[in-house]
Amino acid sequence: MSPARRPPVETIGVVDIYAPTSTLYFRLKWTEPDGAPGDTSGGRTLDGARLKAAEIDARVSTAAGPLAVTSLKVMVKQFLFEARSPYKDKAPWKGSYLDKVTEAMHRCIRKHEHYRAMDVDRPMCDKMRAQAGTRTAVTQNTTALRAFLLWGQQNGYFTVAQAELLPEGAAQPAPSVLGTPAPKRRRRARRVGEHEEYVRDEDAPSLAQVIALREEFAAARRAWGALAVELSSGSGPRWGEEFQLTAYDVHLGGCCRMAKTRRNRNGHGAKGKKDRKDKKSFRPHIHIDWQIDAAATADDSNGRRCLPKGDKRRSVAIPKKTFTGYPLRAELANRVGEALKEQAAGTNPEALLFPAEGGGLQWHTSFSSDLLHPAMDRADWPLEHWTEVRDEWSEQTRSYTRVERKRTMAHLPWHSLRHRFARWMIDRFGLPSGELMAVGGWENIATVANRYYKSGQEHEDSALDRVERG
Repeated sequence: MSPARRPPVETIGVVDIYAPTSTLYFRLKWTEPDGAPGDTSGGRTLDGARLKAAEIDARVSTAAGPLAVTSLKVMVKQFLFEARSPYKDKAPWKGSYLDKVTEAMHRCIRKHEHYRAMDVDRPMCDKMRAQAGTRTAVTQNTTALRAFLLWGQQNGYFTVAQAELLPEGAAQPAPSVLGTPAPKRRRRARRVGEHEEYVRDEDAPSLAQVIALREEFAAARRAWGALAVELSSGSGPRWGEEFQLTAYDVHLGGCCRMAKTRRNRNGHGAKGKKDRKDKKSFRPHIHIDWQIDAAATADDSNGRRCLPKGDKRRSVAIPKKTFTGYPLRAELANRVGEALKEQAAGTNPEALLFPAEGGGLQWHTSFSSDLLHPAMDRADWPLEHWTEVRDEWSEQTRSYTRVERKRTMAHLPWHSLRHRFARWMIDRFGLPSGELMAVGGWENIATVANRYYKSGQEHEDSALDRVERG
């Protein structure tokens, strides 16, 4: 009589234990959550078979359902294909964030692709998220894996208990592969009451540093180098916003968009009396409607632009002169004219203000390595050169290989020019936090207040004055 027809000697949960027949091994048989038959050896002893049967029963009986037998490889592919948050807003991920999640999930499932949803437990999660070279990367893995678990529960792959395996604040494992953390940027002491994100004068480039970098850029990119540096520190666009600007985004003498808004508001046409008055109050500005999409590829059918950070469009001011004395408005007008000429000649199809050498949009990596860091080095900006040693994964060999590469970190990166813009707007023009948020495009007023207004000095001065007054 075959084992399948003989009655089991014992049943533990959903697992039947059959006595040995032609071999010396017990057999374990059960039904998987999707209805497929399960069959494996239980070992030579009944106690050993019981122990293994209990483990199988615990796994099968707590599975989420039929989809719990799906492999992690299949699940991750579907998770990344949907490309949206599993949390309350269910918002689609932008390309740059999707790239980060994709990289993190591919790190996590290395050597775990064959496991099923029902196999995932806390020890496995810890092994998966530890597959990184630095603690920062482990944190990134944890964030992505936590979202994956929740998504899996919402779609019938994981149980609620599995979805809650990585709560916020859960202890993190140490990295399990080699990696060299990037050097820390310079530390500083804080004034009492000063917010930890507060940007001081020394956290932004000085007048001499901006002039030095401007001169190096002017020598390297004669058509627009000086203007690029001064526009960043004078008007405050982010890198991706600035380097996609075209001549048509600059409005020095009038703006049809603003005129239309005024006509709709006051009810007068283009020749109305109030329109003539509005024309006198026109202020030159630049429209920030897009930014370069860090995740886009050269052949992207939708181009290489996406909405600005936070999906917020805005208009930024164009000062007549920057804090270095550079005639920003006049030089911008000259560059607009040149860009239009380049467009007519076919060398700059979009009339970009700051085109790459081929006439298209810049790439951030080549901009930094080929232009920015060499210019900063010549201008004596603080740079740190270091060697990164890390284990690099190969899909072909399914193994890690030790690699080294030279890296450069700027202690005052390009973004620090934007900090200079904010400090100048406050210190020179007295912009309150709401106005600075509007022209700078920050996400909320609290961020602006913490970074640029909460210095602690105001409380210290007030306290000293009170004591002095008696």
